[in-house]
Amino acid sequence: MAFSPSAAAADTTPESIPLALHDVARGWRNRLDERLRPLGLSCAMWAVIRRLAAEPAALTQRELAEAVGIEGPTLVRLLDRLEQNGIARRMADPGDRRIKRVTLSEQSRPSWDASLRAGLELSAELTRDIPARDLEITWKVLMTMLARL
Repeated sequence: MAFSPSAAAADTTPESIPLALHDVARGWRNRLDERLRPLGLSCAMWAVIRRLAAEPAALTQRELAEAVGIEGPTLVRLLDRLEQNGIARRMADPGDRRIKRVTLSEQSRPSWDASLRAGLELSAELTRDIPARDLEITWKVLMTMLARL
């Protein structure tokens, strides 16, 4: 069942925040999955692409798994699909061949640019008409909560 804004308005207690966060995140992932499907991607793949695009250097698979909050075997399956689509590539670490480093492939840049754009467009739609000050406060509250985890 989707989160109900009218129910949220009636329950503004701190106890209602985790459920609201969960429902917003689930809805956001579902909407993003819909937009990414034509690109042959998923929200989970988008999270990996987004993290790799933001990093100046190749990440190890372990670093990447930690950064996106998934287990190693799950990341391996996602990377298999991203490599099959020509979006990411794994290479042996020059200092330790047991370690795999992951980067985005330049030839697939239009594909991953399109996925990043889909995420930004969805975020813009979801935050449209919300005053900048409210968004700033929301960000600060979320970052405070995250720091306490």
